[in-house]
Amino acid sequence: MRISLSALTAAAVAALLVPHSAQAQQNQPPRRAIMAIFAHPDDERVVGPLLSRLAREGRETHLVIATDGSQGVTDFARIPAGAALAAARVKEATCAANRLGVKQLHIIGLPDGGLASFDVLGKLRGRLVAIIDSVKPAAILTFGPEGGTGHPDHRLVGDVVSQIIQGDARFANVDLLYASLPSERLRTAPRAQPTVNGMAEAYLTVRVPFEERDLVAGREEYACHKSQYTPAQMAAVNAYLAHAWNGTVWLRPWTGTLHDADLFKPRTTSSR
Repeated sequence: MRISLSALTAAAVAALLVPHSAQAQQNQPPRRAIMAIFAHPDDERVVGPLLSRLAREGRETHLVIATDGSQGVTDFARIPAGAALAAARVKEATCAANRLGVKQLHIIGLPDGGLASFDVLGKLRGRLVAIIDSVKPAAILTFGPEGGTGHPDHRLVGDVVSQIIQGDARFANVDLLYASLPSERLRTAPRAQPTVNGMAEAYLTVRVPFEERDLVAGREEYACHKSQYTPAQMAAVNAYLAHAWNGTVWLRPWTGTLHDADLFKPRTTSSR
């Protein structure tokens, strides 16, 4: 194969014009994805600003929702429990995922409020193993034992995810983090419904700052869930969360430490 001298010269000049830091970044392997696993559409709210920030930085994110949300009936939405509500909540989850820049939304579609049986828990575990094995994430975010609002589905999903990571050697290098809010800040937060069962701040050792635009993105993704909250309820929850976050998403590594200490550090894009 013949290559002209002019082509080689052009390539050499182009290489000289590329900043060294950009060349180094191009030579780095792609970073593994971050996955959030929750029970219902709208549970992602607790890590919304973080998912927004990761997407802005070019990180691949996945959102997994375990149930179909079909029992989340509210008087104001006037959508009966069942298929119609499940369909509405799929649309809402898709809206929220798009606003946060999520690469792929996985909805497993198990019974809302009906996870607590051997059969359903077995299905949940099998589906989650398949998704985790396919994506091979660097980290998984889910609820810890307090289950956010304490909903049984929240607790069960977090428990099953923890069982998977603890019990399968294929996932030994996956960082599992429980998403929560510091109990100390929740005590002084403005009133809202639902409220969250927090964790002591001392245990929430992974603290990822976000920008105002990520807070805005979180509010906008939350606004997608129109079947679940009135505008007034959303405004109250937004104020409650903003106070509790205080510019930071709070996480607890399930073992107390991270495999990857640089998990949430953005890669440098310039030498300035």
